[in-house]
Amino acid sequence: MNETISTPISSEILDSLDWEGLKYMVVKTALELDLFSTISQGHHTLESISAATQCRERGMRIILDVLCPLRLLNKPGNEYILAPVAEAFFVRGKPAYCADAYLTWWQNRNRMIENLKTGTASLDLSGPDAGEHWANYTAQDLMTWPQIAEKARQNWKTLGVYRETRPGLRILDVACGSGAKSFVLAQDDPEAHVTALDLPQVLEVSAKVAEAMGVAEQVSFLPGNMMTTRLPSNQFDIVRFGAILYYFNPEQVKVVLHKAHNALRPNGLLVIGTLVADEERCRSEMALLGAVELFNIAPHSHVYSFSEYKGFLEATGFSKVRYDTETQIRAMKL
Repeated sequence: MNETISTPISSEILDSLDWEGLKYMVVKTALELDLFSTISQGHHTLESISAATQCRERGMRIILDVLCPLRLLNKPGNEYILAPVAEAFFVRGKPAYCADAYLTWWQNRNRMIENLKTGTASLDLSGPDAGEHWANYTAQDLMTWPQIAEKARQNWKTLGVYRETRPGLRILDVACGSGAKSFVLAQDDPEAHVTALDLPQVLEVSAKVAEAMGVAEQVSFLPGNMMTTRLPSNQFDIVRFGAILYYFNPEQVKVVLHKAHNALRPNGLLVIGTLVADEERCRSEMALLGAVELFNIAPHSHVYSFSEYKGFLEATGFSKVRYDTETQIRAMKL
């Protein structure tokens, strides 16, 4: 019996995936060749760039040309000039250079089948030895912190957290990265103080961002990680978790949340910045793609749903658990 297809089927998604994959391949190739650093050294013609990278001119011309509509190069006449984004982030030695972090992720994706067959990550970026990687990734915030800070300021206001409502806050920012998301509270309130907790190499970047934001005197830096670092009891009004909890298995998450609960004062606020999977694990594209990346780079990773987070939080003493946005959960210590 012939089957009738009642809903038209389009192959548009196949073409979209194909074109997006080509973009990724082009940029990955350029980074592997250190192409942008080469151009920054004064090689601007096809002939000079090809010679410096030891590539043939025909293929190099094709790569260079397509990097122009991708907004990474400009092409006045027959020369290739770095666009501002490439100049800032992809030139080795620049303060915000972060290409190595992206290349680590992108190259490791080639091991996905191996990881699926062994059942675990072939690379571990969840431990203390990953400090250089995360410092390289965080370096981009040396350029982008104003945008990050403005968005964070609005986010804090939606939580009812600003100088007029909660003056003189003591904030613990766990896995702080650049720290910009919590430093805005110090910018807005000279009596506020932030304790920034992250790996030592990352905190070197955080310190530069604190200086740029004018809050260095209001920030303390605590090198370490939440699993092993001892925290004082009842010292903080807010504990904020950066993108970290999905690197841990459920028992580890509960250990970390228990420590956060102990560190908070009564009526303290916990804010978790995280990917949150939908309950059926079939709709939240960003969270589910994040789970794929995490599987590849962190042996104990798991992208949790809101109900899972709610269970962890309530089991460790938190109340009033709320799911504010696609990437934020909050709870209270009463």
